[in-house]
Formats: sequence, structure tokens, C-alpha cells
Amino acid sequence: MSCFECFCGIFGAEDPKQKALKAAKAKCVELILSKSCGPILIRTAWHDSGTYDMANKSKGFPNSGGAIGSIRTPHEIDAPPNAGLKKALDTYLTPIKNDLEKDGLVISWADLIQLASATAVEVMGGPKIPMKYGRVDGTPTEL
Repeated sequence: MSCFECFCGIFGAEDPKQKALKAAKAKCVELILSKSCGPILIRTAWHDSGTYDMANKSKGFPNSGGAIGSIRTPHEIDAPPNAGLKKALDTYLTPIKNDLEKDGLVISWADLIQLASATAVEVMGGPKIPMKYGRVDGTPTEL
């Protein structure tokens, strides 16, 4: 724990990134319970992260792919293997992202997609998946 985190904890201030993640998770839990949409959220995260290519590792971010939120690009979302995933982005996750932004909270698409997936696994009875957040959205320039 950093001095800043300790100071904020003592005086009740919360790190804005942590606040955004907690709010996003709460909204994802509510969404998954009300819409039974856990499987499509998991599939969306899988397909977003599945773009990682070890052969492109030397090209660096964002051209090595991975869980960078690039599933939102027409090149990826319109690809046949991703059929049906637009619903996860447009119908389920965009309202969450918009609500957070209205409240002044910021979360990257990359983090929101992975958070929704991990939350879905947990809500549906699976294990709590330890996650690291702080992903930056990216769009590969070399397609």
C-alpha cells in the first residue's frame, strides 16, 4: 500500500480508478443477474484477448493485440468468429460505460470488457478471478 492509498484510506478519499472499477463491477453484477448475459460477456472478453499474437510481440502495443478493447473496431466486431458479440458491447456494456462517465468515472473499454467477464464467472458460481486493471484501449494499426 502506498502512502497515498494509506492517506486516502484514513481520510475517506477513494482512488478514482478504484471507485470506477467498483461501480463498474456493481453494475455488471446487476446486469448479469437481471439479463442472464454472463456467457456472452465471457465470450466477448475471450475474443478480445484472443487477438494476441506472439509473432507480433516485437511490434509492441497495440499491434501485438490482446485484451486491449479492440473488439470494438469494425475490423474485429464484424469478423465472422465474433458474430453476435456486438450485442454485448452495444446493449450491455455501452450503457454501463455511459453511466460511469456521467458520474465522472473513467474505465477503459479494455478493462470493462475483462471486468465484465471475470464478474460473470463469479456471479454464475465460478471462482473469483484475480485481475489486474489499468489496461489502455488500443486499435492495432497494422491489420
